Amino acid sequence: MLLSILPTSLGELRQHVLSPLIGNPLFSAAEQLRAHHFVHESEDIARLTRWGANVLAEIAHRQAEAARQRRDLATDATLRQLCSDSFRSYRTRLCRPTPNWVLGTCFPDRSDRRAGTFDRRAAARFQPADALTFAELLSQPVR
Repeated sequence: MLLSILPTSLGELRQHVLSPLIGNPLFSAAEQLRAHHFVHESEDIARLTRWGANVLAEIAHRQAEAARQRRDLATDATLRQLCSDSFRSYRTRLCRPTPNWVLGTCFPDRSDRRAGTFDRRAAARFQPADALTFAELLSQPVR
């Protein structure tokens, strides 16, 4: 079956082997040049026939690889589009710790983030020496 497809002369065989390779964007210019040189230097018909079959197999392999890369790029682009800030995607959100401080207490240098529960309660009860209590404010006449 393979013999009926193969060309009869060495020149036709060389042309048959090079036709799928030359101008193919899957191969670099250097690869095409080396293949052209190899085919025109080789005189062995059996070796050229095997090499032609290997070239066709390599073309099929590179086409499959290019298709896989296009598919992966399309999948990555779709996932990037879906993974916007409003979409949670496959990652779960981290749980935020529940606050355990006394509301309304805050040190001026924001060191209350490192303070313990006792420090926060003491800060909430703290009043400067010259501060008036709420009861004292009510007992004073309004001017």
